[in-house]
Amino acid sequence: MADDVAVRELFDDARALAANGEWAKLVALVTSLHPADLAEFVLELPETERTALLDHLPTDVVAELFEYVEDDDLRELIRGVGMEDLPAVLEEVEDDVAADVIQQLEPEEQAETLAQLDRGEEVAELLQYGDESAGGVMSRGFVALNENIPVQQAIDYLRVLRPPADRAYYLYVVDDAGVLQGVVSIRDLLVSSPKTLLKEITQRDVHAVTTDADQEEAARILQRYNLLAVPVVDGEGRLQGVMTADDLIDVLQEEATEDMYRMVGLDEAESVLSPVWRSVRRRVPWLLVNLATAFLAALVVRPFEGTISKAAALAVFMPVIAGHAGNTGTQAVTLVVRGIALGDVKVSDWLLVLRKELGFGLVHGALAGALTSAMALLLSANPWLGLVVFVALMANVMIAGIMGAIIPLSIKRLGGDPAVASSIWLTTFTDVMGFLMLLGLGTILIDRLA
Repeated sequence: MADDVAVRELFDDARALAANGEWAKLVALVTSLHPADLAEFVLELPETERTALLDHLPTDVVAELFEYVEDDDLRELIRGVGMEDLPAVLEEVEDDVAADVIQQLEPEEQAETLAQLDRGEEVAELLQYGDESAGGVMSRGFVALNENIPVQQAIDYLRVLRPPADRAYYLYVVDDAGVLQGVVSIRDLLVSSPKTLLKEITQRDVHAVTTDADQEEAARILQRYNLLAVPVVDGEGRLQGVMTADDLIDVLQEEATEDMYRMVGLDEAESVLSPVWRSVRRRVPWLLVNLATAFLAALVVRPFEGTISKAAALAVFMPVIAGHAGNTGTQAVTLVVRGIALGDVKVSDWLLVLRKELGFGLVHGALAGALTSAMALLLSANPWLGLVVFVALMANVMIAGIMGAIIPLSIKRLGGDPAVASSIWLTTFTDVMGFLMLLGLGTILIDRLA
């Protein structure tokens, strides 16, 4: 907390310097910040001051900022740097970061920028992969050693190469064709005989993903096997890159946010600070769908106007029956969607999931129904009203659990994203069924309730 306060105070001093145009003092002050904090400060500045500060910062410092900003903010940073200076800045970053930046440009600007990069071909290769594929996220920053060289030659090579600490998590071993054979640890290099060939000390049970694999698959492998990096290979098994833990932490955060947003019909690019017009464009369509489904629930109620007029107490419990079942079903949807995202739940597990939610719905429905029935009896002193409320709530809770499992699994089976607005379809179903059962039973027993 103290560090956060100190950073914010420094931000205040830096803003004053920027407002007065004291760029030399400002550069001396902000270059002491961690790149993540400096990136935040730069993005908070008005556009004119941001551009001026970026013009005064060293190229290597500006380059570090691109590693610590989200995709939406990359555009702001690119505008501040300017297209003329962008290639020089991208020469200072890793290929995967350069690819992320270039993806934000228009096609003509992409071609022009790639042509000015010394590593343009390598960066262009990364652009061929999908945004959410392992190839699109991987880094070229890895150490590969041929399996046929002796330990001493490998050590001499590392001394010359002097790889950064974040590239020496694993030393990958490849054959003459570049096909991944396994990994060797620095410890094994140090304790082995200098003449020992790497193939003799290679650990071959390496977990790798292909370039076209979904980034979530790589994240699950890293999490399951407690790794620091996951190698990425092509269709022939040749080592192409690595996905490190920090990359995959970002992937997990993005995927979790995406699933959470899509469950309620939000675009993953939406932010609480987004402009109103952009939020309207992104949020209103699904809300209108939800409004249309609400009309469906209203149409179910309309034929029972006579029942409600004779037994008005039923109307009191309509939101209880629909709302509580909706909450129960939302829990089930959340659990199933998360299970699918983590690979713990497959479509083939539908019967197991269904049994579990049915059992839970039976127990919880009986408990919630009994409590609500007791409240109905207390308010009306009519045991028949209590019975109607008990049966309707218990049945709707059970149905909600079943649908909470079936909806995301069905969407997954059809090839869609199970998180996409599952809760909207669920609440529509629980509203309709809740009203139908409560008012339907009320109509059958109207003489007892009136």
